[in-house]
Amino acid sequence: MNLILEINNKTGCKVEKYLLEKIFQSTIRKTKKFEILSGKKVSVSVALVSLDEIRQINKKYRKKDTPTDILSFSNFENLSEKEKIKKNIFLGEIILCCEYIKKSAKINNMSFSAELCYIFSHGVLHLLGIRHGKEMFSIQDSVVGLFFAKKCLDNDEYVNPKIKK
Repeated sequence: MNLILEINNKTGCKVEKYLLEKIFQSTIRKTKKFEILSGKKVSVSVALVSLDEIRQINKKYRKKDTPTDILSFSNFENLSEKEKIKKNIFLGEIILCCEYIKKSAKINNMSFSAELCYIFSHGVLHLLGIRHGKEMFSIQDSVVGLFFAKKCLDNDEYVNPKIKK
């Protein structure tokens, strides 16, 4: 799978593209949908927005007038549509609010990076059509464990954060 992440950072939040790519790839590998995407060019658009902007988007598309950590907009209604595409797949858009994620990280006694990993994995799963439930949360926990339970990235910032279990 050749992954292309287009990032539109409309905030001052520092998020490494490398980390998002690794989270994306690890999340997909843990799903049953990996075979469908294998050997294809997969692209995703990621936007980093303010609390106010994510609140406005949440209100417009989900009729909820509150900010949130992430919104995912899949380009497909179901898996069968993805199977018809031969080489290039635009999965959809993920909108992140770093300010909300930072607050959640503090509440959950996690590092920002660990919380971001959990939330971004969640968004990727939604793009793949996976809904809330045991499968989703198990994959998210597994991806966070992969990145933060052992040294698998070159940057020590992503190793051994405080993770509430």
